[in-house]
Amino acid sequence: MQENDPLIIKCTEIREKGTLKLAVVPALSFFMDAFSTPETLKSLRVELTFSVVDGPILMEGRVNVEMHLECARCAAPVTSTFSDSFDELYPDTVEYIDARELIRETAALLVPLKVVCSESCKGRCPQCGIELNKESCSCVMDKSLPFRALEKFAVKKDTPPKGGGKPKK
Repeated sequence: MQENDPLIIKCTEIREKGTLKLAVVPALSFFMDAFSTPETLKSLRVELTFSVVDGPILMEGRVNVEMHLECARCAAPVTSTFSDSFDELYPDTVEYIDARELIRETAALLVPLKVVCSESCKGRCPQCGIELNKESCSCVMDKSLPFRALEKFAVKKDTPPKGGGKPKK
């Protein structure tokens, strides 16, 4: 245990004061493995409040992260800020509270499934790949039948299955 780590708190200090508030900018190296690509995480800030609640210690926290992401439509780089709060109750028998794992989990859950550079982003042409926000293309989109490309994979009823045998009727 690293006693000089600001995210590992002695419970005696909390009990003596009754409450304890911390604002920490932890080393990013400890949290990098929580993200699919290490360069995703740009900055991390944590606010923690500890209070004694009839014996047990209540930890309330807020995690603020700034991330480098990629637009889901056009693949342009996007920098976004996200935040979330959490709380955890620790029994009065605990000597130390290590907040790092809870912070790591909270930060990792902040990564959205999809991010767009703007709501008006047109994305890329699915046929030629041109970024439609910057230029247009002459590709013709058949919007009436979006699954037409799958027709070439369809198995005809009279075609024998792979490996021989009789066709199913």
